[in-house]
Amino acid sequence: MNYINIYLKISCFLLMVGTLSCTSYVGSSSYAQDNATKSTTPIPNREEDPSIPKWKATEKVLKKLTGMIVKNSLPAIMQASETLNLTTGCSKGLFKLLADFKQMKLWAFRMIDSSGKIPNGIIDGSINSFGDYDMCVNTEVPRHFRGQYCLVELDPPLPPRRPFVSYDEEIPQFINVSRPDTVLGAFLRKAMYFHHMNFRSSVCVPSTCSREEIQAIATKVLEMIGIDFKILVPHCETKVDKITFSSSEIVIMTILALLLTLAVIATVVDVIFKLKFDEEPYQDRLTLPVKYLLCFSLYTNISRLLKKDTSPNSIKVIHGMKVITCLWVMVNHTYYYVNYQALSSLLNAREISREVGMQLVYNGFLNVETFFFISAVLLSYGVMKSKEQKLNVFRYIFKRFWRLTPSFMLLISCVFLLPHLSSGPVWKETVVDGLTEKCKKYWWTNLLYINNFVPSAETCMNWTWYIPVDTHLYFLSLFVLIPLKSNPRLTFMLNGLLFAVGTTVTATLHVYYRVQPTVISAYLHPEDINYFLDKGYFRTYIHCASYCVGLTVGYILATKQKLHIPLRLNIVGWIVAFAAGLTVLYGVHDWNQGNVPGIVVSTLYMCTSKLIWSLSLAWVTVTCMTGNGGIVKTILSWEAFVPLSRLTYMAYLVQPIVQFLYIGSARNPITSEHRTFVFMYLANVMFGFMLAFGLSLLFEFPFMAMERLMFPSRRSRVDAVKNNNIEKIKTVDSDMYTSSTLKEDGICTVNIRHTECNY
Repeated sequence: MNYINIYLKISCFLLMVGTLSCTSYVGSSSYAQDNATKSTTPIPNREEDPSIPKWKATEKVLKKLTGMIVKNSLPAIMQASETLNLTTGCSKGLFKLLADFKQMKLWAFRMIDSSGKIPNGIIDGSINSFGDYDMCVNTEVPRHFRGQYCLVELDPPLPPRRPFVSYDEEIPQFINVSRPDTVLGAFLRKAMYFHHMNFRSSVCVPSTCSREEIQAIATKVLEMIGIDFKILVPHCETKVDKITFSSSEIVIMTILALLLTLAVIATVVDVIFKLKFDEEPYQDRLTLPVKYLLCFSLYTNISRLLKKDTSPNSIKVIHGMKVITCLWVMVNHTYYYVNYQALSSLLNAREISREVGMQLVYNGFLNVETFFFISAVLLSYGVMKSKEQKLNVFRYIFKRFWRLTPSFMLLISCVFLLPHLSSGPVWKETVVDGLTEKCKKYWWTNLLYINNFVPSAETCMNWTWYIPVDTHLYFLSLFVLIPLKSNPRLTFMLNGLLFAVGTTVTATLHVYYRVQPTVISAYLHPEDINYFLDKGYFRTYIHCASYCVGLTVGYILATKQKLHIPLRLNIVGWIVAFAAGLTVLYGVHDWNQGNVPGIVVSTLYMCTSKLIWSLSLAWVTVTCMTGNGGIVKTILSWEAFVPLSRLTYMAYLVQPIVQFLYIGSARNPITSEHRTFVFMYLANVMFGFMLAFGLSLLFEFPFMAMERLMFPSRRSRVDAVKNNNIEKIKTVDSDMYTSSTLKEDGICTVNIRHTECNY
């Protein structure tokens, strides 16, 4: 009798959860009845195939089984319907599903089939089952209802979470609850993961039932079975026949269409002018409105993008440093920006994090220090090489906002349109809630460059924290750069003061907030990671060291174009630089196993790691630019890096969006293994740079070109006759003392007597 009760409970549960799963095939009931009554063409008598009786017997067994399930479940369903006060539409939909299921109607079976089941590999962390999203939402029962896909989460009961506890530990209260060799014991040993992840499945239900009704029914089912867990139904979705756009979305699409139209018109006009005037310098003859129009020319902008860096004295190694660092950042984003509820084999992901090689990812937060360093190098370098004795503060500030803001805000406006691009079981939580809704709420903080002070869990595109931090340091460097030419000694004192203040504030607040030294992979809970980001990493003062070192290196490169380093000293310097960089990168491997150091070691690492990393970069940059870099300079100066380096700003912004779109569109759980992430990374790189190419031509390069029209450089030409040759002496391109990291479209170069920009 106990077995029968258990069977009935399981049958009731499967039917109710599956029953709530209606919809998968669009078959009209009247149409089905008509077909059933239609006369069929007589078939000539022939010997029956031996397989036919077996199929008929199978059909009888299935009818008997479905009839028994319906018969045993019907009383419980009717009782639940009365106690839960379901609406008439929901009740009718569920009973129709029951009736057609008993009659073995195809659409009813397809509806149940589209609901999630117990996933394979649940013991190894495959706790998600998405069912068949498309089968569900494409189901339509004419004159009755449509399929509605609902996610259902099972939230196990847990004691209160303790912050900053390794996920390798067991919850103390669960240690002796069950024997370790049982299934329950295995789950309880990993119960720490359930603090931010739940068992997840799905049901396909009639669209006449609301989300609240589905949650009430699912809760009742668990109550009938005897499992006292919390049931959550985050959201339900039906197929949308007609897409509607809000007024703000229409405005955004209009602006994007206008930019594209301008680009097409400008390209046509530009090509006509080039064909008409051949190679003559016709630009000076054009009116100002036409010059502004040609700023959008795809032809000219592509030419600028692909232009080689031919100057013999340019800082060519910057190109390679930018591209390699951007590719490294993309590796980090690939592993970090994932929705764990969209993954399978989650316990395997934890094992991956233990590998020494994964330090390149988990401690990859150091890579952004390279961009701060490059930004500062080019900033002080450009100021020193400029012929202007005084810094034009207005132009300094204006050009910063002009170069970054239009493309930054235009990309954010595109995020507003993302919800219309796709769908899926985790599309809403990953893309709509994870990107679009946050940007709708906090986009203005990005405009004001204060988004690094918004809680990281709520930030619009939180990977863009780098842009406001670099902007803050850019403005702080004014105190260093203003006296740079007139009083270098004062400049170095102010630079040292900036470094000392940044380090002191970092150490003080690190101790006060007790922030972890870096992201610890053993602390997987989002609240622990966000605490480190919000109280530490996203703050401007933490990155002062890298910027100050970069300002110093820029000055050295501008004043010491040739520097002889003895061979032995050069070899020792390279060994020390690489050893120091690898130490701060890989030296924290033991911490990721949960062996986190005390507050003293933690504070020391926080305050020195970025300094050591930037000093290693300083050695690489100075030796390469003074003729002591050898093969490293050859690699970093590779011409193929030049156009890619001009796309790094937009590639950095758009690549995580590519990944969010991929994960959000997933129909099945994504396997947690290196092979999957490697393929994902390669796709991110390819599509990231492809999108960066198109968006840079539309959003970034036109505004760069307009800036050159607003602030034309001083140019003088001095003709000198020497040996019957005319020597053209170029003058300073004075607008190149602005910062160039991810954000610039060009790289400052020096040609002995002048500074110029390679666009």
